[in-house]
Amino acid sequence: MARAERPALLVGGVPGETAEEVFRLVGPIIGDLAIGLTDGETGARRLWVLFIASGLWLNHPQLKMVRPSRGHPGAPDIVPGVLKAPAGYDDLPWFEAEPGITVLDTDGQTSGYVDEAIASYTIFCRLRKEGIIPAGVRFQQCIPFPDDAVRLFCNSASDMAIMLEAYLNIIKNDLKRLCDAIPHEDLLLQWDINWETVAIEHGDYMPEQPPFQFQPDVPAMDRFRRYIRDLNSSVPEGVKVGLHLCYGDLNNVHFIDPADLTTSVAMANAAVAESPRAINSIHMTVPVNRNDAPYFEPLGDLNIGDTPVYAGLIHYKDGVKGSLERLKALKRHYDGPTGVTTECGLGRRPPEERIETWFDIYRELVAHL
Repeated sequence: MARAERPALLVGGVPGETAEEVFRLVGPIIGDLAIGLTDGETGARRLWVLFIASGLWLNHPQLKMVRPSRGHPGAPDIVPGVLKAPAGYDDLPWFEAEPGITVLDTDGQTSGYVDEAIASYTIFCRLRKEGIIPAGVRFQQCIPFPDDAVRLFCNSASDMAIMLEAYLNIIKNDLKRLCDAIPHEDLLLQWDINWETVAIEHGDYMPEQPPFQFQPDVPAMDRFRRYIRDLNSSVPEGVKVGLHLCYGDLNNVHFIDPADLTTSVAMANAAVAESPRAINSIHMTVPVNRNDAPYFEPLGDLNIGDTPVYAGLIHYKDGVKGSLERLKALKRHYDGPTGVTTECGLGRRPPEERIETWFDIYRELVAHL
């Protein structure tokens, strides 16, 4: 097994109230190993795509909210008096286009990520000058793929199609702003890809299981290929691009567990083949209970050249010992450039899980690559 040049990946969220707090925590601990450092996805971004719902969709003049989230007892307001943190996947707010609207206006619309990134990058640069953040690590900005930002928040194929086209246009405009504001050699863009992954593996229509309660107009793999082509064409070659292939993490539980790595391999192969520019890293999930050969055997079909695979095999539950067993199983089936990471971000981890312990596991696993 070859070790990736930067062998650690931080998926996204990190516990902390501010970007500065997060950078001061992670920079000295893992900045020398990580491909990029996020700002922790603090504030409203802690609830991932609820940031899109509460900002872009709730405020779009051509959309109306037709179902608010009920929330759970004690759930915090995302938008006071309007939108609560959902109790589960079946409790997400739904939006639909106003009557007669078939195309959403995207002029002046933004996902909100760019303004957050510019503010955090200013802090990143200052702390790098102070030596808190090591040279060589990039500023990492994570952005949800289109299904993730849209499918959860609508209840029909027609509304999904309308919102998807708007989101694609908005993100392309946001990417230009992002890449104009941050030097390309300093930027790592990570696409967070959750519902595309689940739909490709488990089916695109599960009538009793939101967000799959309706059948989209275009097959899941075709949608994924289009997103890769359209969005990566807007990213300059000097920016590094990574894919985070996810299976959900609400309340720290997958929506549905992967059967094995077949879907991740198929998506990685398709992405590298379709992308108009290089893909620089691909994250694949490894559940805590999987160190068996059948889980890793699909890696024999991987065809992504020298693109590093970052295996999400680090788990707090069984620590270094269990994570090493999963790494050994991976090594028996894959010898390409490899790094290690967690299955998903750490921002919503239970408070009893010490973040320093997570990073101790990272460093130990890197030593065994």
